Amino acid sequence: MRYTLEQARILGGLTQVQMAERLGMSEKTYIQYEKYRKVFRMDDAFRFIRITKVPANSIIFFEGQLQNICSQEVLA
Repeated sequence: MRYTLEQARILGGLTQVQMAERLGMSEKTYIQYEKYRKVFRMDDAFRFIRITKVPANSIIFFEGQLQNICSQEVLA
């Protein structure tokens, strides 16, 4: 199973505000990541993984990954 950033955050039991605080950024900035308008730096991605406890290979970090997965599901 693959999860969007939003889904992974929810699985981790956090609100956007809580996640932003734990990552040390504003809620507005965090939302940009969750909407795939920005891409996490590696250090922030690793913190996100640690916070949510969702395996790294189960999280969709890039919009391109999201498009590929959606396309594959439509073709299946």
